Amino acid sequence: MKTNVSLPTNLPVQEKKSAYVAKWLISAVKEGKWKVGDRLPPERTIAESLNVSRTAVREALSSLQMVGLVEPRVGDGNYVCGSIEAEIDIDDALGALSESESLVEVWEVRKRVELILAKLAADKANEEDLLDIEGCMEKIKEAVERGDPDEYLVANNDFHLAIAEAGKNTFLKRTLLPLLEITKHQLAKQINVKYISMHVTDLVEKHKDIYTAIKKHDSETAVNLLAQHFAASEDF
Repeated sequence: MKTNVSLPTNLPVQEKKSAYVAKWLISAVKEGKWKVGDRLPPERTIAESLNVSRTAVREALSSLQMVGLVEPRVGDGNYVCGSIEAEIDIDDALGALSESESLVEVWEVRKRVELILAKLAADKANEEDLLDIEGCMEKIKEAVERGDPDEYLVANNDFHLAIAEAGKNTFLKRTLLPLLEITKHQLAKQINVKYISMHVTDLVEKHKDIYTAIKKHDSETAVNLLAQHFAASEDF
């Protein structure tokens, strides 16, 4: 994997920063700086190297995940998973992330897909799957205790992705990935230090309860708890 890639330090002021980051990453893949299977540098590293915010990097990576160039892996960052065969309209992908009119529908589809995956996870999760979910849960706890919204968002996404992995249904997992990215972008606008400080116990305990139900292979409880989790998110 390549992490010692030279990154530019300036960007055109007229271009949206997230679009610039996404287009730079696409160019880097086209030039062979990263190939399929390579891990990209962490969000923080890219942000510091390009002198942009982590929000801009997060938006850029989300758009690339939506178009199938980048894939998140539980607890291990983002990997290049596809090659560039044609021009990608990053502006369209970024627009989808902020298209407020469709967010209700996106949340509804994500909920339906995840509830099925939660049931499958409770039925099929093995010890390795449970360790992955537990590890994500611990990272959620650490992020909440530090009051770090950025790390919480990453850990929360990994938690839901780990459940999807445990469900062992590739089609449903791939269906979920762009939905996770669109909704993560929305959550990033809502979850800040103040929100975390007001919901410290809830944020940890709700994820712990879902994990416990999956560990007990109690699919009914896992599905019900996840549905309640979504209901709370819909209140944003």
